[in-house]
Amino acid sequence: MILEIDDNKTIADIQDKFNTFFSGLSLEFYQHPHHWYEHSSDKIPFDPQTRVGEIRKNHPHGVIEIHSWFRTGDLEQMFRKKFNLNVQVVRMNGKEEIETAGTDKLTLAEQNDLAKRASGTEN
Repeated sequence: MILEIDDNKTIADIQDKFNTFFSGLSLEFYQHPHHWYEHSSDKIPFDPQTRVGEIRKNHPHGVIEIHSWFRTGDLEQMFRKKFNLNVQVVRMNGKEEIETAGTDKLTLAEQNDLAKRASGTEN
């Protein structure tokens, strides 16, 4: 999956495309970064209708190629280093969303499978 990131995209644009490939996961965007195995320090993520250009100080444009074998924590760090965006991967656990902070070493595919099993949509 390839995501194009520029200042005119909304958070929802990025979230929707990511969710198309990983239906049990989502991305939340926060003001402050977090480290491996840490939860996001902010209590409330940015509103999905917020434009990317409104939430970052540096404004690099480009693409990020995301593969199912990427570890969750690595993907979060890639967004921060390449685009100055602080993201947290969130996994569905039944009807509840949970941050993947304690499972940053799991791949996106593994996280997505856990979400599908928790919701009973595993194939």
